[in-house]
Amino acid sequence: MQRSFNAPILACLTALCSATVAAPASAPGGAAAAPGRTAAATACERAAQDTLRETRGATATASFAAAPVLAPGPADAAEVTYRGSGQVRAASGTRPFSYSCTFDTRTNTVAGVVLRDAGAPGQTPPAAQAVEPDLSQISPTACESAAAGALKQRWPSVAAIHFNADTRQLSQQDGGNASLRGQGIATPTVRAPTTHFSYDCTVDPRNGRIVGVRIAD
Repeated sequence: MQRSFNAPILACLTALCSATVAAPASAPGGAAAAPGRTAAATACERAAQDTLRETRGATATASFAAAPVLAPGPADAAEVTYRGSGQVRAASGTRPFSYSCTFDTRTNTVAGVVLRDAGAPGQTPPAAQAVEPDLSQISPTACESAAAGALKQRWPSVAAIHFNADTRQLSQQDGGNASLRGQGIATPTVRAPTTHFSYDCTVDPRNGRIVGVRIAD
């Protein structure tokens, strides 16, 4: 049995999304002070804008509803996460989006950005009931995150990863695990050509846990 997930999700984990901010002043005792939240937020917004232009075209412009918010995490973590949202205007029209930005406090640079297309204004995401009841726990985001992790293990210097939401296919054998498959494109390194890939996540439909993920070129 097959079903399609149409909720669009755009993911881009990119070394190119690096935006340097001004070096912070030294803290007492010679230790470097933590970067200001404003400087990190500005760098994250700039990286999100750059990523949108790479994926939507050079003329794409973004407007942000508010400054990104620092996500909870360990106080002594070297990398912190900011989350924000906005609107992107491109040739295809204007659409809302959200993003997560990983900021490296040691180098004061953006380490990566994940963009998610929130859909057209007024568009209602498909309800979980659209899928078989025993598959309601399955999350395409969790599957694509696992696939992105597998791709980063294969290509440690991967520059960009883009998942095509229209290719998602879900199937399940009676009484067995579910399989969520899809396709995407990636740039293994900054100088490497774009590569097409497919992924297949094995999912426990009782709790949505990703049991395994397989990547194929």
